[in-house]
Amino acid sequence: MTVLDPLTLPPVPWKNGGGVTREIAGSPPTWRLSLADVASEGPFSVFSGLERILTVIEGAGMELHFGQQVRHALLGEPLRFSGDDPVTGVLPHGPIRDLNLIYDPRQVNGTVEIFAGAQSLSTGPTEVAVYVLTGSATCQGRHLEAGQMILQRTAPLDLSEGTKVICISVSDCG
Repeated sequence: MTVLDPLTLPPVPWKNGGGVTREIAGSPPTWRLSLADVASEGPFSVFSGLERILTVIEGAGMELHFGQQVRHALLGEPLRFSGDDPVTGVLPHGPIRDLNLIYDPRQVNGTVEIFAGAQSLSTGPTEVAVYVLTGSATCQGRHLEAGQMILQRTAPLDLSEGTKVICISVSDCG
């Protein structure tokens, strides 16, 4: 089990200069989990043949413009879309930070789930990471605060009242 503050990972600037990405985990090109700081509006990178699940973890949210359709990426609400889609991100309320799970649906299944409130979460064989969005949690005597993650968890995670976590799982398709 690894406890991690993803903001300590090295930031990699985007080609368009609109933000930075921090790589958290993955097995490229099959899947990757990253944290992005979106500082300005602009087009998303296209990931042909891949699926994306974007979850805003900081800020008031972002509008995703798919041609004439607008979808709202809101704080703590996973939003799934195709990496093939041309998307423009609009920031009506300023910069945001988000988690991105990008994966090849021909090889793996990706899921992002939100759990809230006082409870104990058992481990699952497909879980790759848990991010503490609000509140605090404990795992094997280690205390986690909002903004921290666990990778390769092997024990139950106990959530305090008022806690919300994001669980990211990746499993083989077969």
